[in-house]
Amino acid sequence: MPTLDDMPPYRRAKLLWRWAHQGLPFVEQLVADADEYPCRMPAALPGPPGSTFAALGDDGRHHLVRAGHLLCGDQQSPAGRTHRQHYSWVESPSGPREWMGGRVDDGIVWGSAEVTWTVRLLGPCTDPGLVSRRERCIAGHYSLLHSWPPPPARTASVRRMRAALVDALGPDCHLCGRYPGAMVDHDHETGLVRGLLCGLCNRVLEECPHVSGCPRADYQLSPPAAGLGLVYPLGDEWRPRDSTRRRVIEQLGFDPFKGLPTRRMPG
Repeated sequence: MPTLDDMPPYRRAKLLWRWAHQGLPFVEQLVADADEYPCRMPAALPGPPGSTFAALGDDGRHHLVRAGHLLCGDQQSPAGRTHRQHYSWVESPSGPREWMGGRVDDGIVWGSAEVTWTVRLLGPCTDPGLVSRRERCIAGHYSLLHSWPPPPARTASVRRMRAALVDALGPDCHLCGRYPGAMVDHDHETGLVRGLLCGLCNRVLEECPHVSGCPRADYQLSPPAAGLGLVYPLGDEWRPRDSTRRRVIEQLGFDPFKGLPTRRMPG
């Protein structure tokens, strides 16, 4: 049976960091039970196979279309395809506001509503990469959010790395292969670029509790882009806030990164 100590030190630290709010015993049990609970990789997109395009709907947004079928939304009706979206907010003395995350006060008042509408397609199909985020459909299957091509990277150096990864290994996620690659993923200990990940794989990669024998664990053990020798810019390195680090240490009773080499800016 695998144990938490069987993991490479930096993966162990990141897993503890991710689940610190659950406590050390939870993380140890998570790794011990890993063989019984394999990581669930993204499912295939709904609809028939073929190229995916974007088309303008009568709601003013663009929607993903494959082989003439609208991929987003719920039920098809003569009036169009039903779309559904859930909204939530918090009430404050100055009025309702969007909840941006963080700790929740005991006295907080939540508000929510669900909106439905139907969509008919109006315009011809176009390249989804030409559609800005503000113009994209925001309803439908959650996984479809990851099917839209990513926006350009924030810095020129990361844009160059993304181009090199696409040239060498293709534009789709180098882990699941189902969605467009959106994030240049790298080892936070060494700075070496591991591959190009979709938004979903990038978010859940370090939640993987498997030592090996799982696509996510094996990706980290043998990164597809290792042979390219790309190094992620130090200036864009992940750095938690001091308040976050103190909270994690308080939750675990120790600093999971203590004694491990980390990349830091000089000074």
